[in-house]
Amino acid sequence: MQPNAGSQGELAGLLAIRGYHRSRGDFQRNVCVIPSSAHGTNAASAVLAGMEVVVVACDEDGNVDVADLKIKIAEAGDTLAALMITYPSTHGVFEEAVVEICDLVHAAGGQVYIDGANTNAVVGYAKFGEFGGDVSHLNLHKTFCIPHGGGGPGVGPVVAREHLRPFLPGHSLAQVDLGSYGPVSAAPFGSPSILPISWAYIQMMGPSGLMDATAVAVLSANYVAKKLSDAFPLLYTGKNGMVAHEAVIDIRPLQKDAGISNDDVAEATS
Repeated sequence: MQPNAGSQGELAGLLAIRGYHRSRGDFQRNVCVIPSSAHGTNAASAVLAGMEVVVVACDEDGNVDVADLKIKIAEAGDTLAALMITYPSTHGVFEEAVVEICDLVHAAGGQVYIDGANTNAVVGYAKFGEFGGDVSHLNLHKTFCIPHGGGGPGVGPVVAREHLRPFLPGHSLAQVDLGSYGPVSAAPFGSPSILPISWAYIQMMGPSGLMDATAVAVLSANYVAKKLSDAFPLLYTGKNGMVAHEAVIDIRPLQKDAGISNDDVAEATS
């Protein structure tokens, strides 16, 4: 529960992966492959964890380009440490090859970090661990009712497989053993005063309510996308023309035909 944000959760997870590799004598494993669709914090967290970032291309539908991933894995060889992937991605699509992607990384000796920023399109329907993820963070300030934006408050608790447990962040002031690695936050348990909000939300919603919330989130995103599609072409969709938790619209035709700038769009939508 220590990380105060999703970005801190990313750092904690990557430090756990680094610790795991070093415990096995694999000090050379320092390459983190990250799709071009990733949040900017992914690359920043990898650099803070002492890793070298290698960007993997995406295909025309917004998914990770598996062919390019295979090339990047081969080039990294025994220096591959981890893959960071967001499910569904920031392009607003479900990565249909996510299981294959995780298998490829594991076969090369790497670990998989699944970014939980967009879990509002997953809760109740899919499990990161079953995809092949080794460690993830969950954005309580997006999926689990904590207010989002304006600088916080945020919480990004980390979940990990058993083999990474010893390498999760510790704290010198903790009253219980939190692992062998140093802290990523000033307080042992992050922002405990706002955790009851998420706990109460989960308790009151129940399993069926959480599934309903996920379904409504995906349905609403597709409703908005379809309503806007005549005026704003969608940049990425799945094979059935659907999106996940959000949609990316393409304003380039407006820029070309009407001379509208990015600032014009920002002012109109703010």
